[in-house]
Amino acid sequence: MNMRLYVIPIVKNRWVYYCHSTIPSTSRLTRAVDWASRKWDALDKAKQDSWKKKLHVRGTSIMNQLDYQEWFFKSVPSKEDIEKPLNKVHVQYPSSILKELEVKNELEELVKTRIPYHKKYMWYSAYWVPIACTFVIVPLIPNIPLAYNLFRLYSHYKALKGADHLKSLIDYGSLEYTDDERVDAIVGSTLKDASNLEFPRDVQDTFRLSSKKPNLRTLEQDIDGVLSPTQIKNLVNVLNVPGLEIELNRARLQILKALAAKRFAVNQQKTE
Repeated sequence: MNMRLYVIPIVKNRWVYYCHSTIPSTSRLTRAVDWASRKWDALDKAKQDSWKKKLHVRGTSIMNQLDYQEWFFKSVPSKEDIEKPLNKVHVQYPSSILKELEVKNELEELVKTRIPYHKKYMWYSAYWVPIACTFVIVPLIPNIPLAYNLFRLYSHYKALKGADHLKSLIDYGSLEYTDDERVDAIVGSTLKDASNLEFPRDVQDTFRLSSKKPNLRTLEQDIDGVLSPTQIKNLVNVLNVPGLEIELNRARLQILKALAAKRFAVNQQKTE
């Protein structure tokens, strides 16, 4: 039973952290949320035109829009959830693309900024929970505003606890940065800096048409210089971490969306 962090670049200068932990949780809250997650996943098996299926599709879409870095911190077990303190946690990264110092500095800065961020929005979500309770509830149909605010409250709480744990590990020098040749072998020299990416024509067209509501399916294709869906599957198989696939796909989509929106929104403004 251990915990390790993987550093996976999407492009050369944009990367994702993923926490893989096999430490069993001692928290009743965590076990309750895991039970609720299984119930939520069961909604996906409902009839296609049922309100349960529609709720699941809409809810999943909203969850996929949550910042991929928040998902990372949520995956880090809190100090209270483990029986014994961790003496050493490996942070594995591809050394042919990333340098230890830049990974270390970026992770420490991310932890530093995320702790006050999640603390602030945790209290905001808590404030709206009593208000959401006043919504009129139609029998057999859930109170969506209440469910959403409870989800955001827990999400920020979990991310805050994960960030606090990482800060403790950083302060005690418990993070050990090591090269991962397996990641190097898969991504190798295929990635480019974000500024050197050439987006396909259909990506350019949809973001020039509307940078706020583009067709995000255009970003799911292979793009030269970007971690590809095939490479993601290879990483999952080689590292033997099934949960990595959905997190990398989510992060890839969000990073590419931000890069494309920034580039083509600027170009659009110049032509107006």
